[in-house]
Amino acid sequence: MKPHAKTEDPAGFDLRYESRPGFLFVEVTGTRSTPDAALAALHQLAAECVRLRVRKVLIADHASGRPNQPPDMVRTVRALQDSPLAKLRVAYYVRSVENVPFLQHAELEALDFGFDLRVFANLRDAEIWLSHGP
Repeated sequence: MKPHAKTEDPAGFDLRYESRPGFLFVEVTGTRSTPDAALAALHQLAAECVRLRVRKVLIADHASGRPNQPPDMVRTVRALQDSPLAKLRVAYYVRSVENVPFLQHAELEALDFGFDLRVFANLRDAEIWLSHGP
């Protein structure tokens, strides 16, 4: 495991990057605040994926607070359609089980827009899914 960097987002998220065999692991900490803050963090992540030339990413969401509401999630997914993230295989692990239904809604929206993304409540399941497939 090789740590790459830790970036602090002024909107309240911290992103820590680590190379793992076959994928980039990204740990997200901090406090969820607004849809714009989430989008900014995802754009920051996309830029790092381009810089490191990765094709698969596992996002471990350890941020506190409730996720954005479904309409905001739809707007975020639409805003990411032309992002490098739209071309990657993305496993999204959320530690807070109560947030899984919100994020599964975002997963369905992302799938409708052609993203290769799955939401997981178990980190090991996310790693296994990510390791199988393109």
